[in-house]
Amino acid sequence: MTKAVLFDFDETLQDRTAAFEKYMDTFMAQFFPKLDEAEKLKRRQDMVDTGNGGYVDREEWYQGLIDKWAWTDSPGKTVLADHYDTLFGCHNVIFEGSIPLLKELRKRGIKTGVVTNGPSILQHMKMENSGLMPYCDILVVSGDLPFAKPQPDIFVYAAEKLGLTPEECVYVGDHPINDIEGALSANMKAIRMNWGWFENQDLRPDVPTITDIYDVLKHI
Repeated sequence: MTKAVLFDFDETLQDRTAAFEKYMDTFMAQFFPKLDEAEKLKRRQDMVDTGNGGYVDREEWYQGLIDKWAWTDSPGKTVLADHYDTLFGCHNVIFEGSIPLLKELRKRGIKTGVVTNGPSILQHMKMENSGLMPYCDILVVSGDLPFAKPQPDIFVYAAEKLGLTPEECVYVGDHPINDIEGALSANMKAIRMNWGWFENQDLRPDVPTITDIYDVLKHI
């Protein structure tokens, strides 16, 4: 019997691709306010193409963009990485079904929570601004811990925080390794949110696949 459903955040409870578009609006307005629109569009595309859906070393990523754009008066990779970590979380785009789903799960007596990788300040900022926290029993952020997805430890830790075993939990995420393989390695059931950067990559016949987060209810 399922006693808890745990979620990844980006591309699972929120449309990270859309949120990144909003962040780039802020980024361009702050750092390139006088740039012509064609060049802004080109640089935005550079950010998307090199950003790997957020799975990058932030400082290395920004240094690559500084070099690519010959950005001689940039504030530097560390300042830019901090800009991302402190401001990206103000640009959430939560899927329409996320809050109704969390409400319905809790109505059924099923515990809920988010288990997410990333720097502590960034992921806590996202969740604090997401509107989801009132409907979650726990928030587990890898930046607060000595382990991260796909290590089974973080999934076991989340289950234990809820007073449950991993076998009593379902994990929902978009990443084929960090989320799906990680959850399965901890003996959790898994549901694949087929969305975003990893859409249609490494789908598994033994793992249910959804494209609407509310459809979690069909698989628990």
